[in-house]
Amino acid sequence: MALSEARKGEIALLALKHKLRKDGIRLTKDVQRDIGNGAKDIGIPYQEALEFYEGLVRELVEETFSPKK
Repeated sequence: MALSEARKGEIALLALKHKLRKDGIRLTKDVQRDIGNGAKDIGIPYQEALEFYEGLVRELVEETFSPKK
């Protein structure tokens, strides 16, 4: 059974979140430059990469600091 592109994207996002939870998130003065370099390397616009990364970081911070059920 071949995976659809949508499912590959879901798996990639879950894997990235897992890695960030495990390894932590670096927030240094160079983070925007690193995002820009990464965006250039993979061929996507900087603004899209920044929006994606910011949303992901916010989601993980909220998850970490939200009241436990």
